[in-house]
Amino acid sequence: MDKPVNNCAMPQVAAGMPSRPTWTSQRAYILTSIAMVVGLGNLWRFPYMAGENGGGVFVLAYIICVLTIGIALHVLETSAGGLAQRGAVGVFRKVNSKWGPWFGKFLILLLALIMSYYLVISGWTLGYAVDAIRLDLKPFDEFTSGFASLWLLLAIAVLCFMVLLRGISGLERTSKYLLPMLVIIVVGLAVYTQTLPGAGEARQFYLSFDPEGLLEPNVWRMAASQAFYSLAIGQGLLFAYGSHTPKHFNKLTSSSAVAFTNSSISIIAGLMVFPIVFTFGIAPDTGSQLSFVAFPRMLEGLPGGHIIGIAFYLLLFIAAFTSCVGGLAAIMGTIRDQLHLSDRRSALLVVGVTTAIGIPSALSFTSVGLNIGGTPFLDVIDQVTGSGIVVVAGIAGVALISWLIPKEQLLGVINVPVKKFGPLVFSANWIVHVGRWLPVAALILLLVTWLV
Repeated sequence: MDKPVNNCAMPQVAAGMPSRPTWTSQRAYILTSIAMVVGLGNLWRFPYMAGENGGGVFVLAYIICVLTIGIALHVLETSAGGLAQRGAVGVFRKVNSKWGPWFGKFLILLLALIMSYYLVISGWTLGYAVDAIRLDLKPFDEFTSGFASLWLLLAIAVLCFMVLLRGISGLERTSKYLLPMLVIIVVGLAVYTQTLPGAGEARQFYLSFDPEGLLEPNVWRMAASQAFYSLAIGQGLLFAYGSHTPKHFNKLTSSSAVAFTNSSISIIAGLMVFPIVFTFGIAPDTGSQLSFVAFPRMLEGLPGGHIIGIAFYLLLFIAAFTSCVGGLAAIMGTIRDQLHLSDRRSALLVVGVTTAIGIPSALSFTSVGLNIGGTPFLDVIDQVTGSGIVVVAGIAGVALISWLIPKEQLLGVINVPVKKFGPLVFSANWIVHVGRWLPVAALILLLVTWLV
């Protein structure tokens, strides 16, 4: 399998360097990008977001958001990274040398906030993997009793720090082989769960909808936020990955492949989770712990469930952990370049600060029960960042790129050949137009919501 020349930390090339490390092929770039985005956002976040937002109507709105704006914004962010040959700070320095870098730093801060509770969820996957090996899977409430979530957060932080110091190219290569195994297990479990007593009710909830639900603005906001979250839009990661793409790559082909694969796995994850939810009488709107409540209930009664559980939770941990390290590495690269620190000090600062920010999220699932207005702190920070700020940041970022970087430069790096079908002409112009006018559409939606 092809691999990128560089590791996931994607170090910046200093001024005067003749060239920047690039992906060895478009196939390598697509596969690694898929490995980056496939993980907890699919198996943990998508089912719980669908459960809280009407099931089938959310799924349809999510698919529409991915097709109409998700792919276009993915293309724009990776293309801007390729054009600037830099990460988020460098991209927005190209947009405007005075205030642009501050917007790039804001995206890195947003990524740190997201990673802070992502580390907590990854800690749960580590704990469940260990318990599966010990043949001692527990109900979620029992699993998070005491201060287990806090200790697991600290354990994940230490592991991430160790890997960041040693480089993660080996872990990245391993994940490319293990993630397909995770997908195979997820698909197999999705097929199996269709035989459960609650499968019919689950399909009714997950695959059908009341058309009036599409008139609910909150459904569209949550669906858009999941599209942004799962495709890593508005978080600074795509600029870093795109900065290592040669100009001859067709960015639309790459982004479409990533979006299709990622969305398919998310939808299949819902087909796996909801039959369990309805069979065992679990509330669909349980929240962020939905998948962790559902999986043990099924595996304990499944023939060979212990073996499947070990494989599933180990692979889920690897998917979560590689995403954690990739996100922290992107933050680390910016910190190292901006503050001119060594790798060790950069890694220590990034992991230390992110872990400290994550402590309140961990405490929300301990005996402390930290919550805001009755909602666990982790759920609140996920909603604020993953379902709120990331959407605003993504829309604002691509608007700045689309308006302030010459269109000809963007089209050149997007590299989509112009095709004619009789009187119809297909080009990448529509992608730039989506980036330019999406803020207007979003403001109109907010105005209509307020008036209604």
